[in-house]
Amino acid sequence: MVKFNFFLILVFLLFSGCKDKKTVTPVEKGNIAEQTVKKSVPELTPAPEKPEPKLTTEQIAESRNSFDYHIVAASYNNITQANNFKNRLYKKGYPSLVLEQKGKFRVVMQSFNKKETALKELIRLRKLNKTPDLWLLHQ
Repeated sequence: MVKFNFFLILVFLLFSGCKDKKTVTPVEKGNIAEQTVKKSVPELTPAPEKPEPKLTTEQIAESRNSFDYHIVAASYNNITQANNFKNRLYKKGYPSLVLEQKGKFRVVMQSFNKKETALKELIRLRKLNKTPDLWLLHQ
C-alpha cells in the first residue's frame, strides 16, 4: 500500500509540472529573412594575451647552478630531444632547463638547496602531474 501511495504522489508531481508553457518565440508575419538580417550579432572579444615569463632560460640556468637538488623530468642522450622536451614543459608553465652530466642531458623542472624541500615538491609534482617518472638528482 505504501508503494502504491508513493507511486501516486510521483505521478501527481510529474503531471502537475507539465502545464502548457510557451517556449517558442512568436515570429511576426512578413519576410523572415529580413528579420534575421536585422538581428545584431555581438562581436567577439580577442582572447587575453598570456603574460611573458619574468625570467629567461639563461637567467634560470644561472640561478640553478647554485642548487644541490634538482627535480628531473627526463634524461636524454641527445641535446635536441632534451631541448624539445624542455620547450614543451616551458609551454605548460614549468621554466625548465637542460643540465649536462656524464654525457646525459637532464631536463630539470625545479632546483632546491634542501633535500627535505625537494622531496616534498617531488611528491607534490608526481601527484599533480600523475607521472611517477620524476626523480631527484643530487649534485
